[in-house]
Amino acid sequence: MSDALVEIVLDHEEASTARQLLRDISKIRDFPALSQVISEVNRISRMENSSTDELTEAILKDVALTNKLLRLVNSAVFSQFTEGRQINTVSRAIVILGYDIVRDTAMALMLFEHLNNHAQAAELKGEAAESFFCGIIGRALANKAGMGNGEEVFICSLLCNLGRMMCRLHFYERSKMVDRLIVEEGLSEAVAARRVFGMSYDKFGLAIGQMWHMPTELLQGMTPLPANVPIKTPANDQQRMRIFASMAFEICSGMREAPPEAMKDVIKAVSKKYDQAVHIPAKGLINLLNEAGQTMEREAHILEIDVRSSQLLRRLLTDVDKAKSGEAEEAGEVYFGEIGAASSDNDPTSLLIAGMQDLTSMMLGDFNPVELLQVASELLYRSGHFDHVLISTIATSGKELIGRIGFGPNAERLKKGLHIPLHFSPDVFHAALSKNVDILISDTQADNIRNRIPAWHSEYSGARSFLLLPISMGGQPVALIYCNRQAESLALSPQILNLVKALRNQVALALRQRAL
Repeated sequence: MSDALVEIVLDHEEASTARQLLRDISKIRDFPALSQVISEVNRISRMENSSTDELTEAILKDVALTNKLLRLVNSAVFSQFTEGRQINTVSRAIVILGYDIVRDTAMALMLFEHLNNHAQAAELKGEAAESFFCGIIGRALANKAGMGNGEEVFICSLLCNLGRMMCRLHFYERSKMVDRLIVEEGLSEAVAARRVFGMSYDKFGLAIGQMWHMPTELLQGMTPLPANVPIKTPANDQQRMRIFASMAFEICSGMREAPPEAMKDVIKAVSKKYDQAVHIPAKGLINLLNEAGQTMEREAHILEIDVRSSQLLRRLLTDVDKAKSGEAEEAGEVYFGEIGAASSDNDPTSLLIAGMQDLTSMMLGDFNPVELLQVASELLYRSGHFDHVLISTIATSGKELIGRIGFGPNAERLKKGLHIPLHFSPDVFHAALSKNVDILISDTQADNIRNRIPAWHSEYSGARSFLLLPISMGGQPVALIYCNRQAESLALSPQILNLVKALRNQVALALRQRAL
């Protein structure tokens, strides 16, 4: 098998075509916004000093994305990492799953959200559902082979259809011309796409991925292998990942294009092609697909997928249901998109309570204090009651608290300005720290408060109201949690305020426990 890097590079004509298509697609409504967000996520990950809170904040900007990401990481997709533990914050997900996996999963979810927000969404739902199913098959293949990174294969398999979906979404009429050429002239999809677009869907997907600065490993993994060429035993995990993703993609695309009576022939052909590399006979592959179909039933609700939107999935899942029940059913009667309990994603009370369980789980292990503070600050920010949440901790000099972690618009600038001296100063920050008391300022412009607000706060934040939650050890301040509302007064119910303070107390207990 040749080096995947060589196949990612486009030839001169394809590169020219790709540049023109990308220029055209960049003029279409919100595609530039999607590109900007994905490129920003990848830019953060390429920085030598990139941190968990920067990636977390980039994801938290989109509430729907955050909720779907957390639902996905708590599903069977990542069960080998979570081991039954509930993950309630993006920060904790990064600690448990790893930086790269959370980044790649977030990008895939952004794409799904992009597809669902357009006029052609109804026609694209089927293909989006099949892409998710392709990811499930890729993961199942990796798990069957005992490969440890099945979740990475899941993402690569899911993204194999990127070029086709983006063309269907943004060049709809031209994509229909591809479909007509396939039917009328019997061309393969790759040949028909090259005739209409000047390049295959696969290559266009890679061009988009490169424009978004996707990691090379991800681009390699989503690059399909050559057609009609037996696949040899892989030499490393990167090649294995590409093989499983490509095999999953060929199974899905082959079954989608084949009539029902020819589906077994498709599976036999794919099994033969990949036999040297994967060693799964056709019968074993059929069993694996049936299991993947049942997994699709359980997990479709994660991305709010309606499996009825895909003719392939309707057919496959109906066959599975027949096999289980022995009864003949109409294909249109099968619907698995509403499985699962009603979500409490946006309920701040439930979120804070569940988040404290996260903190408790961390405290039971050999936790990193910085990671614990990131989880705590993210929980407070996601509660929706604060515009910014920042945590400052004691400097090495022991003379001041310095901003370390922050969430909210321009949080980096606020962190740099959050230098709180521990020597006496007639302001509310020194009062909170020196007396170890919580202070809620509802209006910084009130006559009796204005002179107690330090100049650095007015310069860097200028928030209308804020809450100060100090943490001390041995009678000395070691950290401060700062939560603000920029343009209005903080309105916290007694229940929410008590939960916020309880969360702070849990953080304080963890830090004291760590210091013992």
